[in-house]
Amino acid sequence: MEAPKRRQDVPEEKSEELTIEEAARLLFVSRTHLNKLLDDGKLSGVRTTEDGQRRIPRTTVVAYREQMRAAQKEGLNRMVESTDRMGLYDAELEGLPERRRTPR
Repeated sequence: MEAPKRRQDVPEEKSEELTIEEAARLLFVSRTHLNKLLDDGKLSGVRTTEDGQRRIPRTTVVAYREQMRAAQKEGLNRMVESTDRMGLYDAELEGLPERRRTPR
């Protein structure tokens, strides 16, 4: 059996610094969006090379990714709690037949 292939869109963990493209792939965002995040100061520790290319510390990108995931999870939980409070799921369940397990 062959070992599973590594996803091509996620940069290997060799480098301490990532290019814009590598960081964008790691965050699953476009390069344009990543540049906006950098311009807005959302990612720190950015270094500009002699030829004008930006390099971002891998630790900064990974930390931002974890913040994004936590914010998404929190938002989803708040949305589910709100719909529960409003009873939106109750209306969907009305009229559905109950499934009963048969004893084995």
